[in-house]
Parts: sequence; structure tokens; C-alpha cells
Amino acid sequence: MPKENARKVLGVTAAVFAQMGRLSREEALEISGLDEKTFDEAMHKAQVAEEALKAHKAEPGFYDIVAKAAGEYLDGVRR
Repeated sequence: MPKENARKVLGVTAAVFAQMGRLSREEALEISGLDEKTFDEAMHKAQVAEEALKAHKAEPGFYDIVAKAAGEYLDGVRR
């Protein structure tokens, strides 16, 4: 399970790069190594995290978004 959670953290990171326009969605999907459904989940988590952070902070940083979106997966890696 930790291996899969680590892969999902990479997926969230790649998704944030895609959201910021630094990678295309297809490039981020390829880099993540996830299947399309799981990558879409990671992309959604990144979008929700960004929206939540923007509610409290003018412009959240890259690491703020990744940390918030990947929190659940990081907990799984630590176990």
C-alpha cells in the first residue's frame, strides 16, 4: 500500500504542474504512472486543495497545494 500511495503523491504533484500550465494533462498523466481514473482523482484533489487554500490565502504556492492535496496519501506512506 505505501508504494501505491507514493505513486499517488507523484500523481498529485504532476496534476498541480498541469493545473499551473507547466505540463499538459497528458504529460502529467504519463509522468504520474497512474491509470487515467486514478490520475483524474489526483487532479480533482489538487483542484479542491487549491480552491480551499485560495479561500484563506490570496495565491497559494505550489507546495501548499501539493501538501494539502496529497495529505491523505502521505499518511498512507508513513504507515
